[in-house]
Amino acid sequence: MEWKEGGQRVAAPDRSQEDQAFNLVILALTELLSLGGLLGNGVVLWLLSRNVYRSPFSIYLLDVACADLVFLGCHMVAVVPDLLPRQLTFPGFVQTSLATLRFFCYIVGLSLLAAISIEQCLATLFPAWYLCRRPRHLTTCVCALAWALCLLLDLLLSGACTEFFGEPSGHLCRTLWLVVAALLGALCCAMCLASLLLLLRVERGPQRPQPRGFPALVLLAVLLFLFCGLPFGIYWLSRNLHWHIPHYFYHFSFLMAAVHSSTKPAAYFCLGSSQGRRLREPLRLVLQRALGDEAELAAGREASQRGLVDMTA
Repeated sequence: MEWKEGGQRVAAPDRSQEDQAFNLVILALTELLSLGGLLGNGVVLWLLSRNVYRSPFSIYLLDVACADLVFLGCHMVAVVPDLLPRQLTFPGFVQTSLATLRFFCYIVGLSLLAAISIEQCLATLFPAWYLCRRPRHLTTCVCALAWALCLLLDLLLSGACTEFFGEPSGHLCRTLWLVVAALLGALCCAMCLASLLLLLRVERGPQRPQPRGFPALVLLAVLLFLFCGLPFGIYWLSRNLHWHIPHYFYHFSFLMAAVHSSTKPAAYFCLGSSQGRRLREPLRLVLQRALGDEAELAAGREASQRGLVDMTA
């Protein structure tokens, strides 16, 4: 694997000026979407870090926003040499570092999304177990494990495929990327299966007390990954396992990766906003409603009001 190929131009035969202009438009859109995604994920990260929510899914969204924020920051910087091919070129160490960090955040985001979909499926299928017997710190442990295992995998890839820790090993590098391909396939299958079960349960199952907006949010996040986030992973696998892909897929995967990481905050706020009151509600309330905490908020406000009335009396 050559990490630097993920962060700079890929050598290609002579192309017409129309193709070059089209690629520049795609890259410019990538930069604009990444900038918007940085702002959106920054707002989500700020709201979730300042307000302590009781829902365990808020911890997942906090970690996902953190991974997307770092990914988009590296993504914006990595695309700059493609936008300025004759004016700017990054050193090899910078290109490799950006590619390594981007892949790390990408695989972390995928792992967290799979964990969210599986846990929401369990909460919908087994509500009694989820409310009464679910381990208290399960979400925190899953997030910490996802970050740790993805970091270990990324360090192994850097050691085997780059010159960060010595001479790279071609055989070990290919073996590790086959492991990554298997991991990517397993996470996608688990995510799709859990989302399908969740969809069938929500649509056909009996009415049960459950978060209103969050199952729809999980399904939308899975669809966003399959249509927008997956091409970026396919690009990485094809580059490092020497699969044949069209040249335009390079810029297309970069654009779709920016769409995937930038659209999530908009999805949170759209699903959490009340019809007829959009753009007039606090973002904190909208995000909390998207997490399914509205009922708990109402109960808390009612308890606070009762306490205030008792004190007044």
